[in-house]
Amino acid sequence: MKGRFVRLERPSQDDYELMAEWFGPDSVVAVMTATEGEAVSAEEFRRLDHSGALRQFAVCDRAGRTVGSVHYKPHGPVGGYVIGGAIGDPELWSQGYGAEAFDLLLDHLFHGRNAHRVQFTTAMYNKNVLRLATRAGFVLEGILRAYYYLDGRHHDAVIWSLLREEYYGAVEYLKSTDPGFALPEAIPEADKAEGRRIVADYLAGAQGESSTRLLLQRVEEERVSGA
Repeated sequence: MKGRFVRLERPSQDDYELMAEWFGPDSVVAVMTATEGEAVSAEEFRRLDHSGALRQFAVCDRAGRTVGSVHYKPHGPVGGYVIGGAIGDPELWSQGYGAEAFDLLLDHLFHGRNAHRVQFTTAMYNKNVLRLATRAGFVLEGILRAYYYLDGRHHDAVIWSLLREEYYGAVEYLKSTDPGFALPEAIPEADKAEGRRIVADYLAGAQGESSTRLLLQRVEEERVSGA
């Protein structure tokens, strides 16, 4: 999954080491993302990822350097997901890397995995993520009072969500305002159309066989033999 500034890749062992560093105790990233900040090893990140309990992607810049990570996990009924992640180096915050990484993750979930609903929770003090959520079409679903503890007191949290129809509504808007906009396609539309033509030509030809035609033929033969 590739954007203008970053691409998402499956993590390497070195990437898991970075994740353990970014989200560990006393990490600025852990504070801003309001994670527990407990000591989590690279092996634990790898195990969670490979088990599917927390599917992770490394966020790589145009030079191929891993600058952050994003993740998702199933939540609630089928089609529901929770997302999260961060850019690891605070010096790279507010440069568009995180916004594009989450755009790519949303494309993957809605356009590639048939997601129905995606949600995330952020602390009320994380102004960068709050700006991103308010501009990206997410809907504020609720405020969790005194949810996170930081700097000697509790802080509220905010739950945001995006539904499938809202995602594709935003896609249609982008298509109408930006002629160059296109969703990433795993298989080009031309190849999909060619596949349909191959099957249609086969069925239309004299040699074409289908389960429906064979069933009708068998029923007709049974009817005739029974007569």
